[in-house]
Amino acid sequence: MTVTVLGASGFVGAHLVRHLREAGVDCQAPARDDTGWLQRPLGHVVYAIGLTADFRARPLETVEAHVCLLRRLLAEGDFDSLTYLSSTRVYSGAAATDEAARLVVDPHAAGDLYNLSKLMGESLCLHGGRPRTRVARLSNIVGLRPDPDIFIDQLLDEGCRTGRVQLRTALASCKDYLWIADAVALLARMAVSDQTGIFNVASGEAVSNARIAAAITRGMGFEVSAVADAPAWDFMPIDMARTRQAFPFTPLAFDAYFPDYLRQYRRSKGL
Repeated sequence: MTVTVLGASGFVGAHLVRHLREAGVDCQAPARDDTGWLQRPLGHVVYAIGLTADFRARPLETVEAHVCLLRRLLAEGDFDSLTYLSSTRVYSGAAATDEAARLVVDPHAAGDLYNLSKLMGESLCLHGGRPRTRVARLSNIVGLRPDPDIFIDQLLDEGCRTGRVQLRTALASCKDYLWIADAVALLARMAVSDQTGIFNVASGEAVSNARIAAAITRGMGFEVSAVADAPAWDFMPIDMARTRQAFPFTPLAFDAYFPDYLRQYRRSKGL
């Protein structure tokens, strides 16, 4: 059995490759400059190619990564199954967060280009005429990464630069966060399964800014405050019922893994 991770140099892709190889799985990780991967048998493919933090500045590259390379894989690739990594960001503005929820996008909103391109990739994956295809909608994944491209990383980056953190959203604001080890363990099982369709990859736990702030103060010593009249955003908890039915899954709670993450972060920064 072979698993090929496309986008293996990215945050999730690199952690997934490490997890698979440590488990003894034959894992192929084509480099970005490898032009021959489409001519080789790929086994079970995990499509982890994508842009996150800089998608607004690079709209053409975003669509190329999320859709155009996927089209080539579906048209020309020799693979047994395909797992396309999408994002729970697509639930923004929706009335529910289960995989069958009706979604809301606006082509006039520059920020929706990310969601539109991911949804095009999802649709192409599911309806591109290839069997054993599935979509994994990933939550905000917590773990060491080279660039601060999620909210928590940006807070820590600010704290390291200034010694303090000022939140621009209210302390009551909530999001879903999932530990990277739990994410890749679930993706590894999903990638070789017979399951098809869309699956959320999340904790299902709503974590408030207040909990994050308290943990950062304890673990890093940074003073954390919120600006006056900071707006509140409250994303609904991600519905994990379908995923847990297909892949029994009990991720670590935020308070269980976050102190360990902060210790890793301190070591990586030499603090």
